[in-house]
Amino acid sequence: MRFTQTERFNKDLVSVFFAWFVSRVVVVATMWITDLFASSETREFSSQGFRLWDAGWYQQLISGTYVELGEEAFRFFPGFVLLGRLVQPVVGGDEVLASVLIANLFSLCMFAILYRLVAAETGNATRAKITVWILALFPASFVLVWGYAESLFITLTLVVFFALKKQNWKTAALFACLAGLTRPTGALIAVAVATAPGFWNMTSNFKGRFERLMALMGGPLGVLAFLLWSNSQNEKKWVPFTVQEEFRGGFVDPVRRLISGVREVFALDPDGLHVIFAFSFLLLLMVVWKNLPRHYFFYALISLLVAVSAENLNSLERYVMAAFPYVIALAIFIDKKQIQKVAYPLSAICLVACTVASATGRYVP
Repeated sequence: MRFTQTERFNKDLVSVFFAWFVSRVVVVATMWITDLFASSETREFSSQGFRLWDAGWYQQLISGTYVELGEEAFRFFPGFVLLGRLVQPVVGGDEVLASVLIANLFSLCMFAILYRLVAAETGNATRAKITVWILALFPASFVLVWGYAESLFITLTLVVFFALKKQNWKTAALFACLAGLTRPTGALIAVAVATAPGFWNMTSNFKGRFERLMALMGGPLGVLAFLLWSNSQNEKKWVPFTVQEEFRGGFVDPVRRLISGVREVFALDPDGLHVIFAFSFLLLLMVVWKNLPRHYFFYALISLLVAVSAENLNSLERYVMAAFPYVIALAIFIDKKQIQKVAYPLSAICLVACTVASATGRYVP
């Protein structure tokens, strides 16, 4: 029996690797073809390859310093950067290769851990496999191929959720802190910890309560550590957040933002596409509520609220993709094979479209 289970898991890992490999072939081939047929105007973007958008910032930080690159560089948290500096000498000092290598290796780890987590939470190996494929072909998943921090961040978050399932609070605290050092939304993991089973167990001893507190504070402490360091490097305070406001606008009421976004949809404003995605995520939130433990729901909810609490909804799809319960919910939604036959090709088409749009400067990932 054990041999059969091991054999099946090995086959599932092959499927996970295949999903990882296919998504990379799709993205890289799309980038190559886009650059091949790009106009003189769009080649300014497409010729940059893996240096586009935020990937270029991470690569500059791997080779340089925050202070040298100015205030805007402080938008990018240091987890991915520090890892890149460790890998850079191994790949001959090439910061682009270092960032792409880290992003893709952690993507493979992410798919494997996601498979195990979904199988453990739902007891359904087929659903776990579907979830991996959905994430591999998600419209915004081309950033998992580029030198972005999302693959590292999602991997760390998945480990936290695995630790919460086993009520291993020390592991949850450590990886939540690392997630907070990687992206500011790592602070939101505290919501998942506070709503996880066993967190409010009052019968535990002092050590147990202290470990729960550390798990709760792990994500916010990781974010705070970078903020305090940035304060020591700048005359202005809280630069990582104040600079971000210049790009996404200040905080706005998420409900009012979505209501105003409906007008953008009917006016055929390109930003209306983000609003359509936002409402789609709201529907998936109901699926999370019905099918997954409560801490998955609250983590997904707070992640979406933060993502739509800005005037500028650019990169919304990437931000919500990082909140992985939505991907699981989408896999549950398309559980029937008839729907999957349509969903997979449609998602792949959207992935190609988003990759082309980003590689030509028309979409901000």
